[in-house]
Amino acid sequence: MKKWFAYSAIFFSVYLVFLITSIPLNVVLGFVSLPKNINLQGVTGTVWQAEINQASYDDVVVNKVIVNTGFWSLLTLDPTFKLKFGGSLVDGPEGKLKFSGLLSTLTVEQLEVNVSANDIAQKLPLPIPLSAKGYVDLSMQKLVLAEPAGKAFCQQADGDITWPKATISALGETVELGKISAKLSCEQGALAVKVTDKNDLGLSFTAFVNKGGRFSGNGYLQPGQNFPAQLREVLPFIGNADNKGRYRLRF
Repeated sequence: MKKWFAYSAIFFSVYLVFLITSIPLNVVLGFVSLPKNINLQGVTGTVWQAEINQASYDDVVVNKVIVNTGFWSLLTLDPTFKLKFGGSLVDGPEGKLKFSGLLSTLTVEQLEVNVSANDIAQKLPLPIPLSAKGYVDLSMQKLVLAEPAGKAFCQQADGDITWPKATISALGETVELGKISAKLSCEQGALAVKVTDKNDLGLSFTAFVNKGGRFSGNGYLQPGQNFPAQLREVLPFIGNADNKGRYRLRF
């Protein structure tokens, strides 16, 4: 009797998983209230494996998103998803990640993203119009973002951002800036992106991402011996230098 009950439980569990993995993802999304600034287009496949032709968050667009769900996690209230997106044949960022905790504390792991530096530059409130060249690499070992009231938005962050061959074009000049790197961490409940290594710009800057996607940032530009000569004429657009020769940057 006990064996029959055990076999039945196994059978129904497997059958339940089969049913769940067979549900079309667009049917499931019909019962989910996504934030207004998230838009999904061209959703095909099932909960088990699906493809989204285009996903956008405000004005950030990601193409060709492939979603795979952890088999056993479908039976829990905390499913794990693996995403791959972008590619050489489509515009926008390219990368992969794994995440879980959609209903409570969002945990992102194994995040790797490669994105055009100019796509980032065009979204920043810069003092002068400019374009950027090259690609920015983001690597995140772990990111934990909490939603419950009373908890800090950013719980844990461990990652790096690298712009290996930083190049900008402004006021008719193209300038090579060398390598620019930044470290990701949590500071006072916000996700902090801090420029870490010494660079030819003399740039020291920290940007913050708060709950709701609100951005802020502050730092300095301190021209030194290696500061590109072509950019010195841009400095008056930033403001006046302080008594240490630093130009304040803030947004």
